[in-house]
Amino acid sequence: MSYSLRKRTKEDVAEFITWTYEGIYSFYDNNIQEEKITAYLQSVDKDLFYSVIDDHGRLIGNCEFFDVGDAPEVVMAVGVQMKPTLTGKGGGLEFIQSIIDVGREIIGFNHLELAVVEFNERAIRVYEQAGFKRKGGFQNKIRGEEYRFIIMERDW
Repeated sequence: MSYSLRKRTKEDVAEFITWTYEGIYSFYDNNIQEEKITAYLQSVDKDLFYSVIDDHGRLIGNCEFFDVGDAPEVVMAVGVQMKPTLTGKGGGLEFIQSIIDVGREIIGFNHLELAVVEFNERAIRVYEQAGFKRKGGFQNKIRGEEYRFIIMERDW
């Protein structure tokens, strides 16, 4: 299966905001995060905000690229989300690799970073398989609880 990126559509966003996950992964539920819903709605048809589709045109996830860091050292980062019904089934590496490959073609980065919540060992394994290394971490308060995030990076 191959994946491609397209600019987000209103229909894509309408589906994204209904996504909920099982168990500890409910941390990523889109329907309980007002700021996430607002950001999705504002990202329709904008540069660097994409829907991930399979070779049959089915929506399987989303990603966004953004600059972090301060000038003159701008760092490209990526945020990714796979459709809940597809997680935990062994397709994560192909999913993230497609995002990286297509993203590099579109944007042209040589260094990429991402942040992942520390308890998401499943995603961390996939990112490591894709060549990401742990760089550091930070704490963030989300919905009243403290979470530790791991920053991961990859160079080409």
